[in-house]
Amino acid sequence: MTSAAPHPVQTGYFDPSDAPSYDQLVHCMRCGLCLPTCPTYSLYHLEKASPRGRLALMRAVSEGRLGVTPGFGEAMTLCLGCLACQTACPAGVPFGELLEMARHQAEARQKRKRFICAERLRNWLLSRVVYGPRGLERLMPLLRFYQNAGLQRMNLARALPGKIGTWERMVPRLQPKSAHQALGDVVPAAPPFRGRVGLLTGCLENSLLAGMCIATAKVLAHNGFEVVIPAEQVCCGALPAHLGELELARNQARRNIDVFQAAGVRTVISDAAGCSGHLKEYGRLLSDDPNYAFRAARFSENSRDSTEFLAEQLPLRGPMRRLELRVTYDDPCHLIHGQGISLQPRELLTSIPGVHLIELPEASWCCGSAGTYNLTHAEESNALLMRKLAHVKAIRPDVLATANSGCYIQLAAGVREAGIQVEVLHVNELLARAYGLIQ
Repeated sequence: MTSAAPHPVQTGYFDPSDAPSYDQLVHCMRCGLCLPTCPTYSLYHLEKASPRGRLALMRAVSEGRLGVTPGFGEAMTLCLGCLACQTACPAGVPFGELLEMARHQAEARQKRKRFICAERLRNWLLSRVVYGPRGLERLMPLLRFYQNAGLQRMNLARALPGKIGTWERMVPRLQPKSAHQALGDVVPAAPPFRGRVGLLTGCLENSLLAGMCIATAKVLAHNGFEVVIPAEQVCCGALPAHLGELELARNQARRNIDVFQAAGVRTVISDAAGCSGHLKEYGRLLSDDPNYAFRAARFSENSRDSTEFLAEQLPLRGPMRRLELRVTYDDPCHLIHGQGISLQPRELLTSIPGVHLIELPEASWCCGSAGTYNLTHAEESNALLMRKLAHVKAIRPDVLATANSGCYIQLAAGVREAGIQVEVLHVNELLARAYGLIQ
């Protein structure tokens, strides 16, 4: 019995470069098992707001029945990219990869309509301020002054037009120093020495969430690992990839591969699920690059999420002090759906003496952060956040734990504004507290 021949390569109105794979699109059986898992479908109950509907739109463009219209782009950007549908899909359709390609196509069309000066300014801000090495670090003194002077509590930015007020309310309480300023290039291992790892501090972790990154480095070092933090590393590339900026994402990947290999580390760890998931995609992202394909594949094979890596070391080194806390854990989408990691963070939490782990209803449901989604689609994001916070209120934990930077920011802003008496922490921050490494 011979296997069916693959479908012919078809791009229709997509540009051939980085087009969604038609062979993968036709694997969607339209069974609808993805619908109950989709956050945007739960909000709108419209086919175009569902994974099945988005795949149908991509297929229509591939077959030349639909152009890459503004409506097509809106359908793609409305998606959170949470990958819950990918977990539910019995046909194994790689929805996340197809979505990135579709967004890239829509972004490329939109670029042609922008003014050249605006386009250059946008790219400069993204590449130099957000995605560059320690780019956001330069803004931290200004943001610290803004917070310390009490201006953030006055909600001044909410009177400003557009999305500025939304952005401002999401800024968490900042540490006195960035992660790299506090840790330096190398954090020595506590003896006995067990190995050497690299730590991705990325863009948000290094500056806005330095405490999370510092806790991760200290826990790794306490467990015998020398932690190398190259100064010239850049954003992992997840944010530009999710926004359709695939070439920028590829450049970020090449830079990080060069920097970490020059630092002599094999295993690269991230404490943000979105970042660790994207590091594991470098091999796919650069598979057509003859200079980087092999190196990228090896880099991805050796990349680990911090909760995944630390769970592999269980039982962790002691002693730990007791933390008499009721803790619940919210699964980051790109950890549970993107990497299949769910048990490991829970194992780490229950390894802490005194911690009572309470399961959060709909823990695998997206909180609405989704990279920059809470900035670009504030209304939908807030609706999903309210759904999440209702479950948190119902079980009344002391700590709401997570393992991703975007979720951390979203959940912390949500409980702060709702007045819920719960502390949002990364799993590694709880470990660091149990060790007495942080307060």
